Amino acid sequence: MAVRIALGDYQSVAGDPLGRDYIGCFPRMTEEEAWRAGRGVWKMNRTRASSERFALIVGHGKVVAVAQVKGVTKHDDRHALEGDLVSAGHPVYDAYIGRPDPLPNQSQNRVTYGSLPEEDAFRIRPCACGCGEASDRDFAPGHEFRAIQARIRDHFSGSPLALIQWIDSNHPQPAR
Repeated sequence: MAVRIALGDYQSVAGDPLGRDYIGCFPRMTEEEAWRAGRGVWKMNRTRASSERFALIVGHGKVVAVAQVKGVTKHDDRHALEGDLVSAGHPVYDAYIGRPDPLPNQSQNRVTYGSLPEEDAFRIRPCACGCGEASDRDFAPGHEFRAIQARIRDHFSGSPLALIQWIDSNHPQPAR
């Protein structure tokens, strides 16, 4: 699945959580400018967005940037995509860059999700725990716990409490 973000018209902004001074689309914008303008901040389902592999940024009805999604960050009640632009030679890029929006909808929501046939080759990938199994997610079912337990053993002498204390001391909780 891919997430498609349709940019509105260019406008200057101040106090943007991503440090941008503009959002929206303008003529002759580069792919980097389109990704910067389009990756956030949006009202989107964080779980759904973080499970997407690719993001298409659409401006004036055409795909102006394609990125591989690496994560999602929260900014108050909105979210931003984290990722890397892909370039010529990548099958998703080659199929969509400069072409009409492949996921149009009648909604006023600028964020939509859909399947792209070119994604099929990227759906199944090695489990991140290193077991050698393949999955359509970062980890095969239950393997995230295996990876966490291995790190607790290797780096914290087998103590989950030591891991929690280390996290709390290095990444203080935001004020609630």
